[in-house]
Amino acid sequence: RSSIIMRITVVLVVIFLAGVGCTSQPPQVTIEGQYANLSPIFVGAGSVFLRIKNTGGRDTLVGAAVAFPNAVIELHDVKDGRMVRVDKIVIPSRETMELKPGGHHIMIFNMPRTVQEGSELALMLRFERSGEKQVPFRFVKEQDTRSRDRH
Repeated sequence: RSSIIMRITVVLVVIFLAGVGCTSQPPQVTIEGQYANLSPIFVGAGSVFLRIKNTGGRDTLVGAAVAFPNAVIELHDVKDGRMVRVDKIVIPSRETMELKPGGHHIMIFNMPRTVQEGSELALMLRFERSGEKQVPFRFVKEQDTRSRDRH
């Protein structure tokens, strides 16, 4: 009888230790290469692009904000050639997620008319595990981004 209790105890300890060992390490998120383009179609709208480098455990981008009172920020993706709103963008463990034209990106709507090419703003990114990270960016001409991507 005591040998059965001992075996059960050993199995439970092994299961517990395996569960502790499976907890994911914290994310190590850094932002690089950020820039934005103004919409050629809609006044007061723009797209933000950047790379999210994660050298740690998995994280998720769940939102963003700018300092304009009426601004609306949305996370977007492009599926079947159409821009669609998404609730989150998964940032895999030990990978870089690139938010780029034709893929995942951040849209800003209802910006003041004073925002133009050359304007610099700060974007507050909200991550599920990493919390908030402030990211400065500048609105550039669309051809500037194309020439940057070639290099």
